[in-house]
Formats: sequence, C-alpha cells, structure tokens
Amino acid sequence: MGGYSRRGFAGFILTQLFRPERIGNWAAACPPITSPQTAPGGNAVASASRTTVRRYRADAVILLFGIPIYRLAGVGGGQVSVEETGEGAEMRRTLFFAAGSDPKRAHGFKRLGWIREVALGPEPAPVEVEYFGVLTSSPEESLEHARKSIAAPQSGRNLYSAVNGRNTAGHSRSAITHFEFAADASWSDHGLIDQAQSTFQANVRWRETSWPSLDHAPPTFLLQLATLLKQRARRAAGRYVYNEQEYLLELETSPKSEPPGSPLAVRGKIRNQRTRDQTAFRLWTDSSPGSIVPVRFEFQPRAFLRLTFEALPA
Repeated sequence: MGGYSRRGFAGFILTQLFRPERIGNWAAACPPITSPQTAPGGNAVASASRTTVRRYRADAVILLFGIPIYRLAGVGGGQVSVEETGEGAEMRRTLFFAAGSDPKRAHGFKRLGWIREVALGPEPAPVEVEYFGVLTSSPEESLEHARKSIAAPQSGRNLYSAVNGRNTAGHSRSAITHFEFAADASWSDHGLIDQAQSTFQANVRWRETSWPSLDHAPPTFLLQLATLLKQRARRAAGRYVYNEQEYLLELETSPKSEPPGSPLAVRGKIRNQRTRDQTAFRLWTDSSPGSIVPVRFEFQPRAFLRLTFEALPA
C-alpha cells in the first residue's frame, strides 16, 4: 500500500495535493460535480436538502528548512460540500472534498484528489458509512525531487489510485487500486470516475477488520471532522477508520473569534494509532453555531510545501 497506510486515504489526499458493486453504483449515480444550486466560483446553500458548498483558491508557499522562500497564489483550487437529508434513523449525510492543481500556475504540476463519504443513520452513531475516492499518485518527497519532476518530460498519462470502502456496525472493508489515465483530467472527469470504478470489478485484494468495541459503523475522516466541529468545544477528540487503520482526530478551537464575528481558528491533529505518525492542520470556520464547512484551511503536505485554501466569495 506504500504511503497510504500511514494516514489513510483522506489524510493522504491532504498530504499529496499538493461493498464493491454497491459503492460503485452509488458513485456512478452521484459523480463529484458541482451542485445545481452553486454559482460558478461561489458558495451556495440549498435549504431543501440542507446542502452547503464552498469553492476555494489554493495558494502555495515553498519552504527551505522551514523558512518561506517563495509564494505563489492561485496554484489550484478545491471544493467542499456537506449535504444532509432526513432526520434521526432516516438521516443521510454526504460529505465531499476535492482539490487539484492548475499546471499553468504550478510549473506544470498536475495533481488532483477527491473523496466522498455517505453516512446513513443517526448522527452520533451511523449504521453504515461508504466512501470512494481518487487521487494522483505523487512521488515528490523533497524539493530537489520536485524540481526533477518538473524538468522531466511529461508522458501525457498519470498514475492514479482509487479507494473503495464500507464501514458497518463493528466492521470495516476496503481496498485500494492503481491505474493509468490522462494526465490532464479534472477531478470531475466522468471518464476518470468510470475508470476508477472499473478497477474494483477485477481481482481486488479486499481487506476486512472487526471493531468489537463499536456497536455502530466506525466513522470516517470527513464524518468525524464534521461531528467534532459541530460540538464547538474548546477541545474535542474522536477516532475514525480508513483503509483498515484507526486514527485519532483531535481539535482545539480558539475560545472566541478576534475581532468578534471573525472566523474561529481550529488546530487539528491526526495520529495513526498503530504507527503513531502525526499530521497537523489548521482551519477556520464561521463563528455562527453549526457552521462546519471551513472558510479557510491549511496544511503542509511536504517539508518544503505549505498549502492554503481560501474560500471564494459568494
């Protein structure tokens, strides 16, 4: 599984940017495309389905020994959405995150990733969570390696990885596959989505894990993050399962916004419970109660790179 085992697929999307048939049918029916209520380049709220969508501009900072040496705005973009329908046992929540680079602004780099989670059942204890995602496999581990990747001839095709998983009460099942596709594909490319789904129709190595201490479906990353953010607690923590590994997600929220009405700052930390590897990030949310879709978030996917996603105006 390579680097995927360290943080799980959702965490790996952050660090890289920069039931098989059932979930395949679901992904085909719900491709990651912009909500009809969303104006291009803006935000949207659809009251009937309780949907919030935000689009972002991605800015990059190149670091040398932790010191910023170069800044570049608009190297890519992203989108986050949360949709809720029904109540109680009939509740359905769909959480989505996508991001990608603009090769014209990122010195030729073409990287993308998206993940979608669907949780069924009451908010504190879902009975089922399914997830599916795709990302570009990115080998750059150092600034020098990144420079060589930029200078190397481009083949026109990239190596992609896809994840497919389902969590139920006390149980999880998932697999990761790899495939080639056009390097210039966008994250909403239906051909890319279809190709990713088709890889799970072959002889795939599915892995399964029992979680006997849980009487509900183990939460996944985006689902657990949304749950903790809704608590508006000074400190909050919860575990989640991705790719058959357990993680601890910890959040620390500023006691109040400064000045009043400005976004609340939240520091986050993800820890792999087996390897003890940690990943830190920061985000800012609206100070209004129940707001969970960030207006800004940032993380450092590599020692030489820091990315910041700023919400575009409505």
